[in-house]
Amino acid sequence: MKTILKAVAKIQNAIDKLEEVILIKDIKVLSVSSVSQLSKFKETFSIVLKVIKSGNIPPKNERILGITKIIVDQWPYDIELGGIIIDAEEAYREI
Repeated sequence: MKTILKAVAKIQNAIDKLEEVILIKDIKVLSVSSVSQLSKFKETFSIVLKVIKSGNIPPKNERILGITKIIVDQWPYDIELGGIIIDAEEAYREI
């Protein structure tokens, strides 16, 4: 249960930070990503949050969202949001 609560907190934090970046139009993040892509990440995490809260968590091998791969491949390491997103996806996989 503790792992689930930790994952929910990290996912909610990622959603909140994504929303913030979209609203303030953070130039640093938007230099490597689009509002459309960030909105898709936010939507994906929102769906994951609903799945977790419903209790219908898929098997571990079906919990790979693919967002981490995009962040690692395309974003510089100094963008804080990237780390937050990666932590959220990893927390979901570890449930």
